[in-house]
This record gives sequence, C-alpha cells and structure tokens, in this order.
Amino acid sequence: MTYKDLDERKQKILNAIIQDYQYSAEPVGSRTISRSYLPELSPATIRNEMADLEEEGFITQPHTSAGRIPTDSGYRFYVDRLMKAVHPSHREEELIKTTIHRKSLNLDEILHQTAKLLSHALDYSTIVVNHSSNRRIFAAGTSNLLHQPEFRNLEKMQKMLELFEEDELLAELVDEYIAPEDITVRIGSENKIKAIRSCSVVVRSFEINNEPVGGIGLIGPTRMYYSKATSLVDYVAKELSNVLSQGDIF
Repeated sequence: MTYKDLDERKQKILNAIIQDYQYSAEPVGSRTISRSYLPELSPATIRNEMADLEEEGFITQPHTSAGRIPTDSGYRFYVDRLMKAVHPSHREEELIKTTIHRKSLNLDEILHQTAKLLSHALDYSTIVVNHSSNRRIFAAGTSNLLHQPEFRNLEKMQKMLELFEEDELLAELVDEYIAPEDITVRIGSENKIKAIRSCSVVVRSFEINNEPVGGIGLIGPTRMYYSKATSLVDYVAKELSNVLSQGDIF
C-alpha cells in the first residue's frame, strides 16, 4: 500500500490513532476510535481497517497491549498528508516578539532566551546554532525529555543526556537538516544520529538577508505535537530573521 492507495477511511483512522496517542501515550484500541473520533464506524469495521494499516507498516501492536501505536511511517504520512496547520496564539506571538526584540540583549543572549522560550512552550528540548560569527550553540530543556514516558528507560535517557554534552553532534544535528526558508522534520529512524532514533527533530534556519546564519532545532518524542512544533519553530525563525536583517541586534 502506498500513500496514494491509503483511502479516506484509513486516513481518518490513522489520524485518530495519532491524535489519541499524542495525548495519552497509550496504545489506541478500536473502541476508543469509534467512541471518541469516528462514531459512524463500528469497532469491528475499525479493527479490520487497523489490520490493513498494521500490515502495511503505518501502525504496530505493542506486545503487551491490544491497542495500536503509530510507526515512523505512520507519523511520516501524518506530517506529509494529514497534519493541519496551526498558528501561534496571540499570547505566544507577543512573548516571542518580546524576547527577540529586547534591545538590551545581544544576539547570543537572545538566542539563549529563544531556546529557553521554545523548550518551555512545548516541553521538548531545543538547540540553537549560531554561525554568524564564531559558532555558538545554545541548548535548553534537556530535562524536559524526562517528562515523556518514552524516556523512562534509563539507558535511553542517558544516551540523550550524553548527546547534549557533545557540541559537535548538536551542531551537526541542526546543520544537517537546515533548508533555507523551509521546515525540516525528521522522524525516528530517519535520523542519522543513533541516540535520537527514538525522537523526532524539527529544524528551521534563521537568516540575514536570506542567507542562513544558523538554525533552530527542536527534539521531542516521535509522539510530538508536530503541528504546534512546526508552527512555533517557523514563527520564531522568521521573526528572528526579520530582526537580524534589519540590523537591530548586535
């Protein structure tokens, strides 16, 4: 089954599984989907469709549960085809502008505050890489990953914490995925760095006069709220690019 072959009903069921799993971090069953998302479909019908989705690699069944969870391929389909755009709230926009337009701060201070702002807003980890002078790396929210049930495994968490001590790897993580004026999303096994293959990464460059001078990277579980993550990273990068291009930051 290819993207083209995934009919509307299967797309709705996959979307429901992802939405529920993003919220609950628990495997999703057919009764939950029927009751909370698609009441026009019976649990039996949903089970049949879920069997097809599982066979084609979009969802999988944890061995301890009767429910299903999305695979990396399922999330990729969601990001590419199902995800609805959201916009930062008015409060979020004002907070971002206040942070970036603070004339009392220099660029490094603003980038550090920006990393903290994003990590707090989304409860994920943030990396900001600045290449405009000597390369500087700012990380925030490393401990946020401890809040995610996916990282209760001590070995997995230790590898993540070690990653945040390696500036070269952090810079590579952001630099590799920077595409001018575009958001890049890498999901789970798509990541080249082994330590984050259970994570998703959202990256956007920031620019001076359309020339990339750095990047903003967000790291969270593959279960992350992609629509919110991409919209906030994109808004922050654009606002930062505007201020840098105007020469308002020293």
